[in-house]
Amino acid sequence: MSRPVVVVITFILLLGLVGGGILGWMFMSRDRVGVLNYQVQVEEGANMREVLAKEEEFLQSDQVLKQVIENLSLIKGWSMDSEEEALSHMRTKLIVKEDRMGARVRVIYRDRKQERALEILQEIKKVFTPIRSEAVRRNELPPLMPMDVEGAEDDSNWAPLPASP
Repeated sequence: MSRPVVVVITFILLLGLVGGGILGWMFMSRDRVGVLNYQVQVEEGANMREVLAKEEEFLQSDQVLKQVIENLSLIKGWSMDSEEEALSHMRTKLIVKEDRMGARVRVIYRDRKQERALEILQEIKKVFTPIRSEAVRRNELPPLMPMDVEGAEDDSNWAPLPASP
């Protein structure tokens, strides 16, 4: 083989190895998600974007996130320097958006480890539930609707956010 052919073959192999390495790194470092859905009772004609903005404001409040960080010792777990750094990190990973069906709210938490994403989301749910109930009592948020879940009768651990009083 001539020298230009060997150079081209070497270049193609090197390009393939670099591309494979980049794709492998992207796969290994991608975020996994934990998802929580709940349905709110909105009046007819109510703007769902406003409801979502309020839900997000309460979910990302210092009152909720600081308690989650403290309960799970995330500053130490993430090797961060301060609580403010951990709060900022959590706010970038927490997504609140409207689900496609009706007045449902979808809360997504992204993390590199699936178990940690689910653990953080469960803790957010635990801390957020009484805060949300109090906000409903003060008419700052709409009440929740009971959710029907297929197969929920088989899952004794399933517990949606409680309906507000």
